[in-house]
Amino acid sequence: MARGDRLAADRRLAGYGPTYVHYGIDLGDGTVAHAGPHRFERLWAGGAVVRTSLEEFAKGESVRVVQQPPAAFPAEEVARRAEEHIGRDGYSPVTDNCEHFTTWCATGVCHSRQIDIIAARVGRMAGRASAVISSQTVKRGVRHVSVRTAVGTTARIGLKAFMPAVLVAEGVAMAVEWKAHRAGHNEEACKRAGDAAGLATSTCTFAAAGAITGPVGAVVGAVTGAAVWAGGSLASKTAAWAGGRMVSGVSSLAVRRRGNA
Repeated sequence: MARGDRLAADRRLAGYGPTYVHYGIDLGDGTVAHAGPHRFERLWAGGAVVRTSLEEFAKGESVRVVQQPPAAFPAEEVARRAEEHIGRDGYSPVTDNCEHFTTWCATGVCHSRQIDIIAARVGRMAGRASAVISSQTVKRGVRHVSVRTAVGTTARIGLKAFMPAVLVAEGVAMAVEWKAHRAGHNEEACKRAGDAAGLATSTCTFAAAGAITGPVGAVVGAVTGAAVWAGGSLASKTAAWAGGRMVSGVSSLAVRRRGNA
């Protein structure tokens, strides 16, 4: 480890909850700059960027160097940016956490993959649940095989069996993507790993739910599970594209207004 490196150490929420990653910037003298709440039992009560010893930052866990996303500044510049903000008040676990601060120091962009993973997976979970609900009301005249299959299967088995399957599959996908992020893989690789695990889990759990009607039901359930997962993925990508276009439009309008001022 050297000055300007991004450091990461595993932590548990409130000491016993889910594992997350705590980030900081190595200042090269045995100390680390990192953002955190004033009191961890009151995450929403504010916090600050502090400078502590490496041991205090680690809290007994192993510390590793993070390289994703790639740094946009030299190591010395990363450390300088961190030092300039020591003592800065302000902390939010959602919009201004330790990962936001550390990524900003290295890239100039406030970004937290941990928050992105949670938000994206919750959104996809809602999309997949909607796909299951919609399959109940789709008319039999719809020609898409996957939709007709979903209609027939859900009519026989019902939402009570499939809703838990959606939740389980998305939960597995989130866990796998989270683990890949903790291992230091890039964003795209993390998403691929999560989606692959979710697809496999969705297919298997829907097949198990359909198996109560016999072998044919298991096969139909597997097809339905894959179709629902694909439908939720398409819905989330469409929403992300629309959101990006909206943000781009607002930004362009702001630029035009500044140019006319």
